[in-house]
Amino acid sequence: MEIGKLIQRIAVLENHVKKDAIGNHKAQWEEVFSLWASVTVGNTQGSASEETNTGVTREIQRIEVTIRQTPQTKKMGSTVYRIRFDGIDYDIKGIVPNYTSQDYMKLICESRRAGAKDDIY
Repeated sequence: MEIGKLIQRIAVLENHVKKDAIGNHKAQWEEVFSLWASVTVGNTQGSASEETNTGVTREIQRIEVTIRQTPQTKKMGSTVYRIRFDGIDYDIKGIVPNYTSQDYMKLICESRRAGAKDDIY
C-alpha cells in the first residue's frame, strides 16, 4: 500500500469508566487520537445486512480500514477501542497486522446501528 492512498481521516476512541459527582460509574468513549486511513466497504461477510433482535431490526454496515502500523496502533485491541468514520462509530471486530513488512494493518469493523448515536451498547 502506498501512503498516498490513506485519504480518509478516522478517530480512534477508547473506552473509559468515569465517576460522576455522586459516585456513579459510567462507561464513556473518548477520542484518543486520529489518523489517516484507507476505508473500503468490507467484503468479508458482505457490506451491509440487517438483523432482528427482540423485534428491532438494525442495519449492520461493515468496512475495512487500512492504517499505518505504529507503536500506538499496535496497542489497539478490539474490546477497548473503536473507530469513528464519517460520523458513525464502528466496533472493531478484527485486527490483521502485517507481520512481514510491519508497515500497515487492517481493521475489520462494523457498526451496530448505522447512523445512530448512543453511548451504551
